[in-house]
Amino acid sequence: MPQTHPYHAYHRTGVQTADQRKLIIMLYDGVIRFLRKAVIKMDAADIEGAHNYLVRSREILAELLSTLKPEKGGGVGANLRRLYAYVFNRIVEANLHKDPQMVEEVINIMSTLREGWVNMKPSGVRSQAQSPERGKVNLTT
Repeated sequence: MPQTHPYHAYHRTGVQTADQRKLIIMLYDGVIRFLRKAVIKMDAADIEGAHNYLVRSREILAELLSTLKPEKGGGVGANLRRLYAYVFNRIVEANLHKDPQMVEEVINIMSTLREGWVNMKPSGVRSQAQSPERGKVNLTT
């Protein structure tokens, strides 16, 4: 049986025991981190590296979209779905054109949404999702 690095075991345990709000914030952190790395790769003319980070960002956005329950969040849920779809499309477009300004726009949107989740009272969390499937998106690196 292969040995796993202690950090990975710790991280996996943290994800498996996190509450819903914390998981959503972790997903936002992952998107933002990968988008920033994509910009760095674009600036270094590393097209493949930028592509890989944008794809990873897109996968996290797809996870956020798939776990969203707009019927439970009313107008807020529907607006969040539209915003996630917009961000998803901007990531695809930024990847197609390798445009760091589009990526910066998405970083700003996701950072604003993240702050909203961080500052939200715990009782309002239920409008996002039931429970994102764990292990589906790799948030490391």
